[in-house]
Amino acid sequence: MDSTCKYCRTELSTIQGLRSHMAQSKRCREKQLEEYAADSGSESESDHDTGGLDNNHSLVGDENMSLDGDYAGNNQVGQSGDEEDDEGASAAVDPPRADSADLAHHSASAANERTKETRKRTRASVEEVEDESERWYQPCPEEWKAGDILDQCRTQFEKLRDEQKKKGHAPWEPFESEDEWELACWLMTSGLSNKKTDEYLKLKTVREGINPSFHNSRAFLKRIDALEDGPKWTCYPFELTGDELDADGNPKKEVVEMWCRDPVECVRELVGNAAFTKQAYKPYRIWRRFADGKYSNREFNEMWTADWWWEIQKLLPKGATLVPIILASDKTQLTRFSGDQQAWPVMLQSLKEAGRDGVRMDCADSFVRKMYLILAAYIADYPEQCLVCCCGENSCPGCTCSPECRGDTTHAPWRCHAETLAILTEQASGNYPTEFVEQNLRPINPFWAELPHCEIFRCMTPDLLHELHNGVFGDHIVKWATSVISGGAAEVDLRFRAMSPHPCLRHFKKGISLTTQWTGTERKNMEKVFLGILANATDPAVQLAVRGVLDFIYYAHFETHTDESLALLDAAWVAFHENKDIFVDLDVRTHFNISKIHKLKHYVESIRSRGTADGFNTEGTERLHIDLAKVGYNATNKKAYTRQMTVWLRRQESVHKFGSYLQWAVPGYVAPINTADSEEESEEEPEGDEDVEDRDRNADDLPENSDDEDEADQVPSLPSFTLAKKAAFPSLTVASIVADFHAPSFVHNLSRFLQSRSIVPRLIPANNSTFPVYKRLSVSLPHISQAFSSSTQDTIRAVKGSPLQMTAKGVKPAKEGQFDTVLVRVSPRRVNEGPTDGIGVARVRVIFRIPDDFGPYPDPVAYVDWYKPLQAPITGLGMHQVSLSSQNHHQRSSIIPLSDIMRSCHLIPVFGKSVDRGWTSETVLDRCKSFYLNPYLRHHDFYLFRCLVAIHASRKEAEERRVRMRTLGRAGRY
Repeated sequence: MDSTCKYCRTELSTIQGLRSHMAQSKRCREKQLEEYAADSGSESESDHDTGGLDNNHSLVGDENMSLDGDYAGNNQVGQSGDEEDDEGASAAVDPPRADSADLAHHSASAANERTKETRKRTRASVEEVEDESERWYQPCPEEWKAGDILDQCRTQFEKLRDEQKKKGHAPWEPFESEDEWELACWLMTSGLSNKKTDEYLKLKTVREGINPSFHNSRAFLKRIDALEDGPKWTCYPFELTGDELDADGNPKKEVVEMWCRDPVECVRELVGNAAFTKQAYKPYRIWRRFADGKYSNREFNEMWTADWWWEIQKLLPKGATLVPIILASDKTQLTRFSGDQQAWPVMLQSLKEAGRDGVRMDCADSFVRKMYLILAAYIADYPEQCLVCCCGENSCPGCTCSPECRGDTTHAPWRCHAETLAILTEQASGNYPTEFVEQNLRPINPFWAELPHCEIFRCMTPDLLHELHNGVFGDHIVKWATSVISGGAAEVDLRFRAMSPHPCLRHFKKGISLTTQWTGTERKNMEKVFLGILANATDPAVQLAVRGVLDFIYYAHFETHTDESLALLDAAWVAFHENKDIFVDLDVRTHFNISKIHKLKHYVESIRSRGTADGFNTEGTERLHIDLAKVGYNATNKKAYTRQMTVWLRRQESVHKFGSYLQWAVPGYVAPINTADSEEESEEEPEGDEDVEDRDRNADDLPENSDDEDEADQVPSLPSFTLAKKAAFPSLTVASIVADFHAPSFVHNLSRFLQSRSIVPRLIPANNSTFPVYKRLSVSLPHISQAFSSSTQDTIRAVKGSPLQMTAKGVKPAKEGQFDTVLVRVSPRRVNEGPTDGIGVARVRVIFRIPDDFGPYPDPVAYVDWYKPLQAPITGLGMHQVSLSSQNHHQRSSIIPLSDIMRSCHLIPVFGKSVDRGWTSETVLDRCKSFYLNPYLRHHDFYLFRCLVAIHASRKEAEERRVRMRTLGRAGRY
């Protein structure tokens, strides 16, 4: 391939040299950017997925960059070099060869797309205010040859497609048609029993309508079994000797079956699956900032950006490709009716040879690599972590911290792999070392003893569900804070009942004290408002301690971290410890020697080592309880159920794999998705029976459906907003708008709005004039790497109330109106001001369009009531306090374009020392005078009101400190 730069015609010896040249030559990079900008105008939106750059080029930041050749133990990056290529330096960006590891390449391109969009945008989204849009990518040293390619290959999907073409078969083979395949997919994933499947296939409407080639469950399952499957299941019978004695006085023995798969073959299946093209084959370091010739603010997200991969890679042979293995185990009860039926969804076989010698594998990018399978992380709840690490349950699985020191910030060294094995060996040989008792170990023969490069104690990653939501918050903070609030649990219940509503906030209309079983989802909804519940009714130190825990939880959930956000995570942990003694002073606690509180100490180090905590959340394994264990068990006849479960799992995997193949092979095809279990709790299941009434689940807790409106239609001039194609009220009179939507100044504000845009209406609206009015709009929240990797839809409601009605189905109770509060861009953000500058709070009353007779104005608008401008956050709470704004003793209101609305927000009532008993969730926004702007509603809100504000303050303080130092230096005093 030609390695000549087409912009300056410099001849480079290798493609790698060309990449390095493009990374360091500012002139060539600017020409490339101009060419891309010109091309992008004529390309379709899908063409931008690769950033418009060919695979020989990579666009990195706005600064030149050259990196040191020795990266093994140095986090510092070398200063930029000259524009000419320096063959002695490693390239700044080395996206692995037009393949799945194009992650770095795509990320850099996407970063530049975001940069250009930001420059073009007249009203930048608030999330981009403080976040650097460039990334600088530091690959591992070339001499390691990480992810080296050995040969080319065909992927699994390519082989299947070629085989079908050779036989003259359609992609749906072994099914007759696409319709028949989709029927089979539904039957296999719907949970129907074989008997019910037979009954369905014998229905006249099925036989004469669809008329599939299979007419009973046996023929149907033969088609399913003809699909390609994954790694084989193998059964290993073995004999167990129990503690009980038989009639002859001998220990009872039982033959049991262990069903398992070869983990190496499982990895081979995943690595070679063409549906998983975005795989990383080498480690990178990513930096967010370049200033004063230095790179700083390192970014952490996936494991390939963290330290562990880098450290292990340099220990492997040259040319090795590291495959991090993440194990997960969690014992689950298969049925509540037979207590002895239990299963571990994951079983382990030795990875010793694969980690020591490597294994050749075909990869999803059509290349062959030598893979080294190394155990990187183990996902489990606390009891199983202790079991795997051979320690007692009153110990930390990772470090040697004594039980008496778990409640403070005292540093404790990590457990040593070799030392622990030596102690266990001595104990097993009968020497009884004192360290065995001191470190609270268990006499277990560990499976990880001979795994290469395995540090099992550091593999125990954070558990967001059990340690944070259900642990520190649910089991401790809620109980401690409730016991010290004025009025106790009854007051807490009243505040939860009177909490203002929001579409993405669950309303606890019975409070929380009567419910004994909680899921992770319910805990998360409690966290969103809990600090506001405690405000003004507890000691300030209690609020600071609770805020520290809540901030820690939200920072821990970030899907992308930087050095700055990790510092904030650590500061939140420190804040809790600095204020936790208030619970001792109030006689709530005598100590804090709690394992789950101690585990928070390891979060920052774990994220730097293995990547962000969202990748190791036990919510995933809890979901597998349903998908792989419980549903599979229910599909059996409960006799020899393990064998039947393996058959069921194999068939499910075959169907899903074939669906992925069709999406790959057939342009535009989308595999059917079964949503039968979508309403089940995925985080966890209650430990015991529960009262359905206590669950407090009903339709009133969910956002109201827009079933009276037509299909949504994207507003052309406002791409981030979605309205219904037809208004819910096509011709609503001004009189009705004023009365039902609480918009008394509608006509006056409409005149002011049109006048501000120099629009002279043909008619002046009267009480009988009509306007099309909508019930709600949907806003696409911007992508934030810290918060969510996918876009989020935000619903904003302006729904009038309805009186009690008598219908054919009975009495339809009266409903209060739903008028949501929003953040509005009221003015451009001023230079060097905080990220909330120029943002106001309003309440949406009417969403409507202006007819041509009264306009014309093409885009939809909103009538809003204003709250007072944001002031400095309340000390301690860290939340802004707002109240309705008046003008001449009347509510200040106006009409604004929908483009000024940034997103919905949530206002927590300022309850005071005790809640007003007349407040309800439906009326509190009208009756309460002051509110706290909730920063915990969503991670988007937390990122703005907590993270960005803290980062801005930190940077501003650092800049002021630098200015002082420079001033003192010029004066000769520094």
